[in-house]
Amino acid sequence: MNKGMLVDSDVLIDFLRGEEKAVSLFRRMQDSIVFSAISVAEIYAGTRGENEETEVNRLFSTFTVFPVTGEVARKAGEWIRKYRASHSMEIPDALIGATCLVNKLELVTLNTKHYPMFPGLKPPYTKLGMKHGS
Repeated sequence: MNKGMLVDSDVLIDFLRGEEKAVSLFRRMQDSIVFSAISVAEIYAGTRGENEETEVNRLFSTFTVFPVTGEVARKAGEWIRKYRASHSMEIPDALIGATCLVNKLELVTLNTKHYPMFPGLKPPYTKLGMKHGS
């Protein structure tokens, strides 16, 4: 297996909506894709109806989901303390970023500005009307 690629909720939502660039990305990276337990919670919170939930169940049963461990939580807390004022860092983003760091995973996100702890992070694709890192 290649280095794990932790897919953030924004890219996952695009995939579930059939966004062509996200679907193509999933096809190319399918053997490397992993998720954070935080993204799993965010996706389940947004499901509407039994059909969507069934589709999400099927998707998550196919990929590895990394839990929030004590080490991940500690690192996330450090980042929140460091970046809260300058970047309005929120707990979910800090936990997702810390999951990547602790488990040596590469983050795949469109919301690059949410992750100041990863300088040089680039989105995997852009959407029409999307500002870089929005």
